[in-house]
Amino acid sequence: MAFTGPAEDRLAIRELYGTYADCSWRGDREQWISCFTSDGCWTSHLFDATGHEALLQTWDSLWKDWETVAFLGEIGAMEIEGDTARVRSYAREVVLMKNGSHFKLCGHYADTLRKTGGEWKFSRREYTQTIGEFDALVTD
Repeated sequence: MAFTGPAEDRLAIRELYGTYADCSWRGDREQWISCFTSDGCWTSHLFDATGHEALLQTWDSLWKDWETVAFLGEIGAMEIEGDTARVRSYAREVVLMKNGSHFKLCGHYADTLRKTGGEWKFSRREYTQTIGEFDALVTD
């Protein structure tokens, strides 16, 4: 996979990834869900959620124990055909838990995007963890 498609669409997709990282870092639930199509799907080694309601339930489940998140992403490849795109991206996350412990993840996404209403959105995010670092649990 290479970088293909109109420059205007490639820039708009990069801005979607920037928005996703920004709202993930800030814990902005409403802006985060706006990055997905209404039937969007997000899968990982921990969950499989489809549609805004299920995505928000997954977000809430994750954030119930999180104090803050550092999220960095990078796009590795992008192929655009009309109103759909396939993108490979990488993520580095560090999560501070409310109990004081941390975990750190490195992984990659196989993403499918769809342009709806003139805006690019995630229609499918498939996350694969490649490295995980986990503190011993801190007990109160």
